Amino acid sequence: MTTGELSFTRLTAGQIAENIGTLIHRNLLQFFRNRQLLILSLVQPLTNMVMFAYIFNKVASAPGLPYRQYVIPGVLVQAVMVSAMRTGVAVSYDRNAGMNDRFRSLPIARSAVILGRTISDSLKIAIQLTVLTVIAVAAVGFDFRQGLLRGVAAVAVLAVFGLAVTAFSAWVGLAASDPEATQMWLITPTLPLVFGSSAIAPIAQMPHWLQVFARCNPVTPAVDLSRNLVNGGPLLHDFLLYVAWTGGIAVVFTILAVRSFQRSS
Repeated sequence: MTTGELSFTRLTAGQIAENIGTLIHRNLLQFFRNRQLLILSLVQPLTNMVMFAYIFNKVASAPGLPYRQYVIPGVLVQAVMVSAMRTGVAVSYDRNAGMNDRFRSLPIARSAVILGRTISDSLKIAIQLTVLTVIAVAAVGFDFRQGLLRGVAAVAVLAVFGLAVTAFSAWVGLAASDPEATQMWLITPTLPLVFGSSAIAPIAQMPHWLQVFARCNPVTPAVDLSRNLVNGGPLLHDFLLYVAWTGGIAVVFTILAVRSFQRSS
């Protein structure tokens, strides 16, 4: 047994939490020092927001709501999915650059590397969602029809969903052969999951076969719960599905990612 493994077995819960906090700090510093990535993380979803709010608003519709009011939560969940892809790419780069070997040589919890990455990236997603929502309310005409508190809850729903997606993304980053393959493996399900959900169009307007997929899609309860918090509507059914999907994805893929990280040692 190596010194690192001996140290690992003696770690307390407080030390593991400290390890996670240190790695969160490291990942956030890297992100905020990369100004190009910081700017692009806002410009890309803002472009989509303007396109859907001002261009598709003329040709699309949603029963009982202005399309702009309907689609903004969908644009936000799309931003979550795209941003979460960076987790897998970053994990893959760390592995190929030898950073994971360095982490394994340190007397820190193996799980801290994965949890530090997914939590820090989820915090970035939460900040991104907050900025995008403020812009949507101030400049695009999005309205918290049920009040500020429910509006904040709607953003929180999508941010927590981001935690689950980053866990999946981290596992893909460890399982794929390189960063380029990671990006392709992640973008392949992202587009069908976003556009094959209720994010962009009501499910009732879709072909029957696509309606079946949309109702089984984990993105649908997340965006529907967020949308109903903002606009009003039933919450319990979407909340139960959201908790099941989000909790299941987060737990399963965090465990798989940690095991994958350990096996590669």
